[in-house]
Amino acid sequence: MALVTRGSEGEDRGALALRRTTSEYRAAAEEQAARVREEIEAALVVARGTREAIEQRIASELHAPPGSFRARAPQRKQARKVTVRKARR
Repeated sequence: MALVTRGSEGEDRGALALRRTTSEYRAAAEEQAARVREEIEAALVVARGTREAIEQRIASELHAPPGSFRARAPQRKQARKVTVRKARR
């Protein structure tokens, strides 16, 4: 590491500062890139598993016999009529 004196601005006058070399920055950047790659690969594994599960579910519902539980789409509940009461004064 190279030692560099700071400029004559305020309190830092005459203080020594350590400057990183380019290789240190490069090594830190490569370590971070490796960590990010690992996180991306882990996310891809999860995404692939999710996709396979979805595709299997779709295939099983498409090949289910008509009228079976799997072939029926979930029915929505019918909306109830809501009565609004006026406030007494």
